[in-house]
Amino acid sequence: MKCLRLFLLLSVMAVLSCDDDPEQNPQGFTEFVANIDGDWKIDQVLQNGTDITNLMDFQSFSLQLSYENGRPSSYILSDPTTPFALGEASGSWSFDDLTYPTKINFSDGTSLDIQGAILSGGDEFTVTVPLGCTSNTYTYRLTK
Repeated sequence: MKCLRLFLLLSVMAVLSCDDDPEQNPQGFTEFVANIDGDWKIDQVLQNGTDITNLMDFQSFSLQLSYENGRPSSYILSDPTTPFALGEASGSWSFDDLTYPTKINFSDGTSLDIQGAILSGGDEFTVTVPLGCTSNTYTYRLTK
């Protein structure tokens, strides 16, 4: 009988101690725009999975991506002779999705597929670059 009373007492205490109105976050959930602002250099180039970085001079390549009001805005390509998909040395750019981007779209019509996740403030990202023949896949790892 004592066990039954103890069980009933604990059950009543458990019910009375429950919070019926959980506290809500007044600011709500805010998702941030992925940010890859900065000057990017080519660290590695793969052609169909084979490293070809040492076969060409990629040292003069630089892609500067800028933001305006927290959103992608403009780019400047320092060496347009380096094999890269952009047809114009400067222009505007955007993501296909500001929070979870999978593509970088440029004003000249070029679109680069992003490999993996973009980390805001990160110092590395990888893109697939379309260069001519569709049977060849070029993967560029860019670093700051």
